[in-house]
Amino acid sequence: MNVKMMLLAATVALASASAAHAVTYVYVGKWAVADGPLWSGSPSPQSLSGRQTAALLFGGAFSDYAISTVDSSVANIDFKAKLDGYGDTQYLGSPAGQDFVGIVGANYAAGFGNYSAYVYDHACGVYYCAAGGGESAINYAFRAAVPEPATWGLMIVGFGLVGATMRRRAASIA
Repeated sequence: MNVKMMLLAATVALASASAAHAVTYVYVGKWAVADGPLWSGSPSPQSLSGRQTAALLFGGAFSDYAISTVDSSVANIDFKAKLDGYGDTQYLGSPAGQDFVGIVGANYAAGFGNYSAYVYDHACGVYYCAAGGGESAINYAFRAAVPEPATWGLMIVGFGLVGATMRRRAASIA
């Protein structure tokens, strides 16, 4: 009987631990690359990755976010971001990785090789398009969700069963 109880407790604990480590995301919002500050402004805007931009706009740490260029559906997250580049628009049409910024820590207008997911340069904004501007480049942000109450319940039951099994085992040895 003790072996069966231990196996059950171990199974529940493992299932709970697996569920707790599975990351689920919740859609929090979208932005257009060109909704950011003007590239020639003073001071020049900082080059930001997709996840850094999400943290700036929606709060929290950049590591809490996943970015997609597809749509607002969690099922379609592609972990990529559209970015504008200083003198280069390649990542407006062909997204880069969600953490890509080009030259890390650089200001956008410092020169070629700088990219940002939040700068008004070649792209159009969500609600407007400047004369002569390029395509609207939209990024969708998803925030990692905390485990739901059912997951916490399974974890508590699993740990309780492990504790009960250990008490029984200690009592039978003594």
